[in-house]
Amino acid sequence: MAKFRQERWNLGDILPAHDGKEFNSLMKSLENNVKKFESYRKILNPEMPAEKLLDIIKLLEKISETSGKIGAYPALWFAMNTKNQEARAFKDKVNNKLTELGNKLLFFPLWFKSLSDKWAGKFIKRAGHYRYYLESVRLTKKYTLSEPEEKIINIKSTSGTEALNSLYDIITNSFKFDMKFGKRTKAMNQEEIKVYTRSADKNLRENSYSAILARYCENRDALGEIYKNILTDWKNEGIKLRGYKSYVSPRNIGNDISDKAIKTMLDVCRKNTRLFQRYFRLKAKLIGMKTLRRYDIYAPVAGREKKYSYSEGTKLVLDCYKDFSPETARLALRVLSEKHIDSVVDDGKMSGAFCYGVTPNITPYVLVNYTGKERDVMTLAHELGHAIHDLLSSKNSILMFHPPLILAETASIFGEMIVTEKLLGDARSRKEKTALLTSKLDDIYASIIRQAFFVMFEQDAHKAADEGATVDELSGIYLKNLKEQFGNSVKISDDFRSEWMYIPHIYHTPFYCYAYSFGNLLTLALYKMYKEQGKKFVPKYLKFLSYGGSKKPAKIGKELGINFEDARFWQKGFDMVKDMIDGLEKTSKN
Repeated sequence: MAKFRQERWNLGDILPAHDGKEFNSLMKSLENNVKKFESYRKILNPEMPAEKLLDIIKLLEKISETSGKIGAYPALWFAMNTKNQEARAFKDKVNNKLTELGNKLLFFPLWFKSLSDKWAGKFIKRAGHYRYYLESVRLTKKYTLSEPEEKIINIKSTSGTEALNSLYDIITNSFKFDMKFGKRTKAMNQEEIKVYTRSADKNLRENSYSAILARYCENRDALGEIYKNILTDWKNEGIKLRGYKSYVSPRNIGNDISDKAIKTMLDVCRKNTRLFQRYFRLKAKLIGMKTLRRYDIYAPVAGREKKYSYSEGTKLVLDCYKDFSPETARLALRVLSEKHIDSVVDDGKMSGAFCYGVTPNITPYVLVNYTGKERDVMTLAHELGHAIHDLLSSKNSILMFHPPLILAETASIFGEMIVTEKLLGDARSRKEKTALLTSKLDDIYASIIRQAFFVMFEQDAHKAADEGATVDELSGIYLKNLKEQFGNSVKISDDFRSEWMYIPHIYHTPFYCYAYSFGNLLTLALYKMYKEQGKKFVPKYLKFLSYGGSKKPAKIGKELGINFEDARFWQKGFDMVKDMIDGLEKTSKN
């Protein structure tokens, strides 16, 4: 297997350049197709042949493919260096143009939503593989405004919420943090200093968190006002104009999942906080502390964390995917071989990690900030899992290509699980196995309970902001949220009241975070099926992923015997967590 080195991604598979002939040609083609699409407005009527409607959808599909390419290039270019003024200006220019063209397409979904169930049903019945697309269009029928109002909202978004989010990114990605090493202080970017939040040295853990939180606290007026204005926009559009019944309902309907399913899941998460409090008490003993501080919850239990070169990390991930399914390894290798991964750590580069599925016929792009930690290997497995999911669902139309948020984390988390299983199997000592189990439980906490409580904070914050809460009052709500999570198992210092401003998801995509809880608990259930069924499970799992966004999530789950509104299903995930904690307790005593 080829050795891979860290490098920047190759955007040439999207466009050779942002100012070349191909870009201009694509934009011209897009404008011409949008103009052609507009001509269909005059022929729309409920008695038109179903075949004609399919022709319209196919043209919309072509438009979406082109706009997907045009929009991806500036987004990925900007992610490489958020300080690059040319990239920012180009991204804004393209987004404004795509919004303008997108507004010219609005008449079609608005017309289809306006149809009676009888007439819409006629088209849906004969839509073939576009069936779920048409069903999805009608999900928001009762919350849709007039065409002029929808156009105004789209236009205002580019200079409103989207602009606020860009401002948040520009501010936070430019932060430098003063990290203390004894008497010495070093300025670091966010990715560099985050490494020390998992240091074996408790002083370095505290210093890194303190430096991060201090910088966000210093900027709380700007970051807090950005957030409050995002909440105001969410309320004004979602509740006042569209008539959604709760702050979270727009996200649930967008995911085509019932309010009851999400409430049930969050209630089960809240019920299981004591399970993780038990874990944190056990972890305190393992690292020789009476009680953990919030600075310590991700502390390694076996001293210095093992390092992996980028070549070693990629090989480990690819080998794990190959052991599970050669097909998944082949798809992951495709991302690496085509240089669609940006893994270097660089000033101005967007922090964190993501996978960007451009269109069904373009290999997804992955961004990670690889520093050689074991966690970076898991992040690599996670993001390549997203890419595998996108590639498996690429047989679907671009209109149904991406899975809804609640299923979008399944393949990524499953990828982490198979890597963890491999590392546990290869562990040569009790100490090594204990370290791996605690690392995995740390991640499970971070991606289930922590994410669920982010959503609970958002619910409280939206309500409080609606009632005129100050930024400091929102911070007080967050501190109370933390204390409920940890009980008396972890000491919470006052500086963590500013931590919510450090969570980009609550700015960019309100209520997104429950997708992590949903995806992790779902994946634990799926992984249990895999352990019980062995290789027989693999084709069923790959089929599950291949649906992408082409089928209602509840129906996809039903094929595997899953009911998302049943608390017993969600509890099964926590039962697996309990088994892991029991195993850790047993291993640590031997």
